[in-house]
Amino acid sequence: MEKYFDFDRVYDRRGTNSIKWDFFAERGHSEDELPLWVADMDFRSPEPVIRALEETAGAGFFGYTLAKYEDKKIVSDYLFRRHGFAPDPGDIIFLPSVCAALTMALLGLSKEGDGVMIHQPVYYPFANIVRDVGRKLVIDPLVRDENGRYIIDYVSFENKIVSEQVKFYILCSPHNPVGRVWTKDELRKIGDICLAHKVTVFADEIHADFVYEGSVFTPFASLSEDYRENCVTFTSPSKTFNMAGLQIAEAIVHDEKKRRAVLKTAAVYGLSEQPIMGLAAMKAAYSECDAWVDALVSYVYGNITFMEGFLKEKIPVLEMVHPEGTYLPWVDFGKLGLSRDKLEDLIRNRAKLWLDAGYIFGHGGEGFQRFNAACPREVLKQALERTLQAVISIPC
Repeated sequence: MEKYFDFDRVYDRRGTNSIKWDFFAERGHSEDELPLWVADMDFRSPEPVIRALEETAGAGFFGYTLAKYEDKKIVSDYLFRRHGFAPDPGDIIFLPSVCAALTMALLGLSKEGDGVMIHQPVYYPFANIVRDVGRKLVIDPLVRDENGRYIIDYVSFENKIVSEQVKFYILCSPHNPVGRVWTKDELRKIGDICLAHKVTVFADEIHADFVYEGSVFTPFASLSEDYRENCVTFTSPSKTFNMAGLQIAEAIVHDEKKRRAVLKTAAVYGLSEQPIMGLAAMKAAYSECDAWVDALVSYVYGNITFMEGFLKEKIPVLEMVHPEGTYLPWVDFGKLGLSRDKLEDLIRNRAKLWLDAGYIFGHGGEGFQRFNAACPREVLKQALERTLQAVISIPC
């Protein structure tokens, strides 16, 4: 009999130093806004993770900690079970977050002024990190086909690599915020172009577990030995198990020279050791929680289909891009014809929602809003009802 997990339960997360729930004033928002912005789920982490933390705390020792080979093998085994790809445990480097890992990789493998390409709209810290470490940001916009599906213009992609002398490319797979799960053919086109022009691929695969009917996630490095040598993969238990605050993620670097460079840079920045609680939670998450993950993904997909149905029936002027992956629906408010300021007023002051405005994701994001569907369905329903009433209130 399948184990039951209660994802419908609503928890009060205020008073926990949650960025999502406790920093309204500090972030310029009002307390009555319902937060569905940052990619932080409103589900309690699975019981094996909580038990592992309790046992670790109960021991009473919190000294310096390092991951062993066996700990890295837990990561490899999980990736193999879930996605059919088992990296060598020796290729795995633990770092505090995917953003920290990307920063270490950029600092260790590139030099000041090197061109780094992203496809916008995309997770906005990518652009910030590239600029902050003194590299040249190169933007190649995603395009939408006749069905509204986001795709890559490979001619533009390759031309910009050449014209802008791009050395690194950040692949977001599954893509945040547009929800694409890139096919094997699409990934091979990316890989071949990057190989031809000696462009190293940084593959952010943190949302890999959230993939829905009709789509299959393929780890970029699994497609060929050449791709594996030419990429750095980033992943973490933080999204799937809602444990970003435990500060643990993985950079997977097959090429020894690249791996040593990332390790050296991490050491310079004092990131050679692992947090004892993060390590304990990671081991439990990756080794004891598969049934919970299956139930979670099923529940979130139910939320997504509920949201799609609600918008089509009650607010058809809003277009939700069907997500093949992630739990972050991307919704086009463009047909309302509102300016950026008026759309912001609609979301914050009329709907009383705290969302991520599309423009912060860069080119092509104007007029969109990113929701977070990883919450109890009643909370999502409340957010959608607020959206409905706000749209109805717009003067004719």
